[in-house]
Amino acid sequence: METDTSEKQHQFNLIVNRQEKHWSREFINGAEILVLAGSPSDWVVNEIVPGGGEDPEVGPQQPVDLSPKASPHGVKKFLTRKPKTNPGHG
Repeated sequence: METDTSEKQHQFNLIVNRQEKHWSREFINGAEILVLAGSPSDWVVNEIVPGGGEDPEVGPQQPVDLSPKASPHGVKKFLTRKPKTNPGHG
């Protein structure tokens, strides 16, 4: 059985605070998104989803599937914000 640790892994693309980022695993959680963004650990992460309605909050340990085939399809987009602020204004 081959190990993948020595080979370059597939990179998953995501957008965090309007900046393109790359992640080596298919799943990422809210705490990891905050680290990628350089945001404080007590901030909130929202996944930007197409259409009307609110963008769902991503909890610190909540996994998000970055696969382009996972819903919503395509590159996943996230916004980090201070707690108790409106995600639409940032």
